Amino acid sequence: MDTLADHVTRTQEGSSDAYGELVRRFQDMAVGYAYSMLRDFHLAEDAAQEAFIHAYYDIGSLDDPAAFPGWFRRIVHKFADRIRRRMRETTPIEAVAEIPTPTPTPEGALIDAERRDRVLAEIDRLP
Repeated sequence: MDTLADHVTRTQEGSSDAYGELVRRFQDMAVGYAYSMLRDFHLAEDAAQEAFIHAYYDIGSLDDPAAFPGWFRRIVHKFADRIRRRMRETTPIEAVAEIPTPTPTPEGALIDAERRDRVLAEIDRLP
């Protein structure tokens, strides 16, 4: 039976079968860890998938094959955190009606125009 380090080394040498075994061994951890951050199963799957793709292309940078679990966990964290930050930037559709628009209402435009006219009139009165 091959060890984890053997699978990592063979993946670094270009074996896609070895990487498939790494995916099989770590997929539950990846989705579970991402789920603990995101609280959404589908988003957790997306984060795990992105992490596996990134890890595949970057595995050559891993110097110690035995360090794969911690190295990969940091990658999962990075992609789950990216998704979580994007989630904070969105606004639920129900809240859109409450967001103020930059365009003033007709009443607000009238008040602004009157204020502007008063300010200009006072400027004209200055010596």
